[in-house]
Amino acid sequence: MSLSFYCAGKIWHSKKFQFLRDTVGLPVRARWIDMQQDSDIVQNHKDQLWQQCYEDVRDSSFVLFYSEEQSEEQRGALVEVGMAYGMGKRVYAIGSCNSTKPNAISDVAFTHHHLWTWLDTDNLVKGAYYALGLEIARNLKKKAA
Repeated sequence: MSLSFYCAGKIWHSKKFQFLRDTVGLPVRARWIDMQQDSDIVQNHKDQLWQQCYEDVRDSSFVLFYSEEQSEEQRGALVEVGMAYGMGKRVYAIGSCNSTKPNAISDVAFTHHHLWTWLDTDNLVKGAYYALGLEIARNLKKKAA
């Protein structure tokens, strides 16, 4: 089984996700990172965009959730986390933001799900390698059992 992962995060991080794929050579599967904000699909066909995101989560081994600044408010990425949970896929989280930090009205229960793993880094490249390593170890453990 070849591993690949879906990147979930804000649109302004798309260049960083492209870097993971195109420069570092990691198996990123997320078509949205190549779309321009003014493209027809983004502007006029969000149903098709979301279908592509669904397919990419489905066809990936896991989701890499990335936030860089505490002030970020995730929305689409949280939907993608829900997709991953519904498909039984792990979510590895790099960084924290307002959407993943408990506050007066939310204990962010989704971050306590057994498929959620906080990675001990804020560095996207290191985190991607950590997540891949954890997935490889899980797959080897399954095969050995």
